[in-house]
Amino acid sequence: MTVEEFRYSTKNALYPVAYASMRAMHTRLEMVLVGVTEQVARTISETVEADTADMERRFSRHAAAAALTVVNMRGGREAVAVDDELFMALELCEAFRRGTDGYFDITACSDRAGDMSDGGVGYTLDASAHTVRLYGTGALLDMGGFAKGYALERLRRRVAEAGVSQAVLNFGDSSITAIGHHPYGEWWPVGVEPAPKRSAVAHEFRLRDSAISVSGRGRGGEYHIFDPHSGERVAREETIVVEGRSALVCEVLSTALYAAPAARRKGIMGRYEGYSATVLRCGATGGCEVSRIE
Repeated sequence: MTVEEFRYSTKNALYPVAYASMRAMHTRLEMVLVGVTEQVARTISETVEADTADMERRFSRHAAAAALTVVNMRGGREAVAVDDELFMALELCEAFRRGTDGYFDITACSDRAGDMSDGGVGYTLDASAHTVRLYGTGALLDMGGFAKGYALERLRRRVAEAGVSQAVLNFGDSSITAIGHHPYGEWWPVGVEPAPKRSAVAHEFRLRDSAISVSGRGRGGEYHIFDPHSGERVAREETIVVEGRSALVCEVLSTALYAAPAARRKGIMGRYEGYSATVLRCGATGGCEVSRIE
């Protein structure tokens, strides 16, 4: 992974702007930094690249040497020791599973054949040994609905600690966090284009020291979110957008709310003060219905 593109402009001397992008976590990470020197912007971009690569080595289930891959390969046979950060992340995932009535679950894409009658699939954590053990013959951990939000929280802190007071970080147009506000406004305007037809903005969100996460069909129209209770892919013609302070909480909630039936969503949101959820239902020929989960 490298910083693939870096641009710096002083066209407006009051607000110099840097833009950087890189491939990360199977998508593109883009970053806009306002009011910094070129050297500072390059240093931040390199730091962000290194941090993201480190997190990908920890949370990816596809890279052969990634810590999570090792857990998936060996965890069904034995307890696997993991480092402090991955153990903490797994503890967070378990807390979020309980807080979303089980609709956020990193074992959701497991092969559940033969396991449902035995209590399903899952994992157990041993805090004293920092080990994780999978149970259920088809158990598989996938942190795809967690890792980008977690990464954005860490990267946001890095950028702020470097003295940047105005910035936007965007993971694949689905997880976005903003620091401060746009230099020519009170917020950063962010438009959401529901999949699979991403030709027009369906709704605009106004971010200021806040984040959004978008869950729904993939860019190619595929249904990729699983219902943890049934193990089946969820096929809903809607897009869920969650807005709030933490990019991590937003990502977890948008995933859980898309998986959850409408009747369960209000109860889940009631546990997360300071977060709001918007549902976009867009027709094939245009036009979108916008509603809130309240």
